[in-house]
Amino acid sequence: MSRSPDVVDLLAKARPARLDPPPSRGEQTAHTVAGIVAHPSAAERRATPDQLRRPKRLRMAFLGTVGAAAVTAVAVAVAGPGAAPRNAPDAAPEVASPATQAPMDSSRLLLVAAERSDKAPQADGRYLTIQTENGFAVPVNAADGTYTMFQKTGGQYWLANSGADSSWAISQSLGAAPATPSDEAAWRRDGSPATIKISKPKPFDLQIAPGKVYGNTVDAKHLFALGDRNVSQAQLDALPTDPTALRGALLSRFGGGGGDMPTDRDQWLLTVAAHVVIDLPVSNAVRAAAYRVLATLPGVRGLGAVHDMRGRPGQAIAFTQDNPAIGRFEVRLIIDPDTGQALAREMRAVKPSGSWSWIAPGALSTYQLVLVSKNTNDDPPAVDVKN
Repeated sequence: MSRSPDVVDLLAKARPARLDPPPSRGEQTAHTVAGIVAHPSAAERRATPDQLRRPKRLRMAFLGTVGAAAVTAVAVAVAGPGAAPRNAPDAAPEVASPATQAPMDSSRLLLVAAERSDKAPQADGRYLTIQTENGFAVPVNAADGTYTMFQKTGGQYWLANSGADSSWAISQSLGAAPATPSDEAAWRRDGSPATIKISKPKPFDLQIAPGKVYGNTVDAKHLFALGDRNVSQAQLDALPTDPTALRGALLSRFGGGGGDMPTDRDQWLLTVAAHVVIDLPVSNAVRAAAYRVLATLPGVRGLGAVHDMRGRPGQAIAFTQDNPAIGRFEVRLIIDPDTGQALAREMRAVKPSGSWSWIAPGALSTYQLVLVSKNTNDDPPAVDVKN
């Protein structure tokens, strides 16, 4: 497999997809790479940098923020030599089961997910492989008005379970698609352009067609953060499995928020507990405790049965997140209650501002999907390289 020297550097410069509009550097931009490291499922030991940012520290998402060095650019979970394989069930089933279909309030859903996480089976394999998709809404100016497209990016992680193999991060621009049927009609009236000129918040060319696949090996050391502070895998392994103790451990890291984190203490704890659930390479027991913490927090509400952007059924919870830079957004976490696996995270505008001031309240601004997450003995796929 060939190595691309650009991938790690781009990841190191990336910002969270939900905060930073796409720049003008084409399909392999820092924003594109940030977008592809979407959030993994709730039942695995893994982590992603779906929320990378520029300050010299790493926080897991969103996806999950970037550290000082290029080697900390990809937030992934890799067991050291001799470590036990992480739990990694396959992607959620396409057909809804009775548990998935039955509406649940937020507390019941989170407690069911915690129970399923506690019972998740141990799986073996040389690699934990994760396949993701991210979408980021951008406005397009046309002669008869403005319409919205989603810039889509995909990624694969191949995370080695021992020191005998190298870990890989693989990324691809998946092109663009209209956000809604009315946006598709507007795009067709605009001549169905294959290349779309985006003028704001930052100018760049958006391609409809998918791009090449890029990959590079990644260093699994010192890649994680909790809140806005770096954290080692050993510290993650030592997190309490009791919900009350875990809540205290998380709050001990609260320093007022800021940056791309809420400054409200409860919102901050909601955000960080959700990161533990969907982003960080913690044990099933710690993830279950994080679900139970979420179940006790104010501001969480159940949305009932929903489908993610790929049409997969699940149950959703939602909470509000206020950010001085981008305004107020609703964060939705979609969970398969049959497995305890987090399928997706979505952000919808409530009172947007700043770089998101153009988007209508209620509209989807970003999404992250976990499409596959499993242990395997297969080799990572071959990749294209941009020299």
